[in-house]
Amino acid sequence: MYSIFERSGWWRLVALHGRVVLPLCFLTGCASYHAQPLRDQLPTMAKVEQEMAAALRHDHPSSAQPVNLHAPLSGEDLGEMAVLLNPDLRAMRAQVGVAQAQVFAAGLLPDPQLALSADLPSNVAAGYTNAYSMGLSWSLASLFTRAANLHIARAQAQSVQYQVAWQEWMVANQTRILARQLYYLQEQEAVSQQAAATTDRLYRTSVQNLRLGDATITTTSLRQIAWLDSQDRMLALRRQVTAVRQNINKMMGLPPNMRLSLRAPQTQPDIPDAARLVTLADAHRLDLLALRAGYQAQEARVRRAILGQYPGFTIGVSRAADTSNIQTIGPSVSLDIPLWNRNRGVIAESEATRAQLHAAYTARLFQTRADITALVADLHRLHQEITPLERQVPQLQSAEQRLRGAAAEHNVTLIDYEAVRSQALAKSLQLLVLKEAYAEQQAALAMAVGLPWQQWGG
Repeated sequence: MYSIFERSGWWRLVALHGRVVLPLCFLTGCASYHAQPLRDQLPTMAKVEQEMAAALRHDHPSSAQPVNLHAPLSGEDLGEMAVLLNPDLRAMRAQVGVAQAQVFAAGLLPDPQLALSADLPSNVAAGYTNAYSMGLSWSLASLFTRAANLHIARAQAQSVQYQVAWQEWMVANQTRILARQLYYLQEQEAVSQQAAATTDRLYRTSVQNLRLGDATITTTSLRQIAWLDSQDRMLALRRQVTAVRQNINKMMGLPPNMRLSLRAPQTQPDIPDAARLVTLADAHRLDLLALRAGYQAQEARVRRAILGQYPGFTIGVSRAADTSNIQTIGPSVSLDIPLWNRNRGVIAESEATRAQLHAAYTARLFQTRADITALVADLHRLHQEITPLERQVPQLQSAEQRLRGAAAEHNVTLIDYEAVRSQALAKSLQLLVLKEAYAEQQAALAMAVGLPWQQWGG
């Protein structure tokens, strides 16, 4: 005896659905789920060196050399390492894969829809049969916007690539700026440490002479004040060195206590013309290229929104049988009627967004030109301040050394020696501060132009 389910004929539809859908799933290659757990591991020095070597072998397989983080490194070396190791950049580079996946999704055609239904009389009378219907339909609306969707996805993917590359450029140059800052701060710390050692020695000698009656309380107090000032200056610079070193490690994704030795930064004495640098920035800055690509994507969105005001329709074919067992087969068309909406809200929003992106690009362009002009003017000012100090500071240092010996032999007064010593120290530190600012501004100018100085041309 058959069950009601079997006698109704509904099982035929279910079987047909299984025979159609399951083979289609296997033919199209359904995806499967694989878990990817999080890992919370901080890099060690050996791990960083391994990752650097692997990255260099991947990017430059013919010229990759072993990475030695214990050797003196330049700011350019640290910038390249930061691009490879910075945790935020690693996360941003994953956005490129998302954008490429969106390009792939935009090019896919819509799947057809299969509809199955049945009408089962509760009381089967003579001459009546179970009714059913099967329909296969396909929406054509997405076909009209497929080209626009692809244009949007490709432009957006290009914009994302430019954005990631710009962030890599920013991180590399920020690391170079920090490296130059750290180098000159270490130089200032060394000068202040030497000055502190000198004042400490003079103060101890004065204390001993005071006990023997060969020095006055005034002389000893002056040397004590000079020693305290030198200590304060040295400790303040040491704090700055520690803070900048930790910022570099953070930028590069290194352990906080890792210490890297630096080479002297290379600075360029020639200051280029601001107008030519602005022209280079307009053509090569990656953030401007990203904004242009994003604007092109928005242009395509406006076009897609305008296409959306036209009616979309779906075509299909159906086969059915009613309870009288009359078999029918025929086409079907469903059409949207653009009466009230007509996609006007989406059009208005997309056009407003396009206007906003246009204004954002204009503002970024204006800011770029202003930054480059200001940096070039600042470099000229720093050069004017550095030039006389480079000539005068060695003379002051030589005079301080001669007066130190004379003071030890009591041939000059301590007040005269302390005046020369403090000024020589102040001017030496001032020169290092100005050189630090000049080196930082040159790196900042390269970052603002969007090209390394080697590619600026003559």
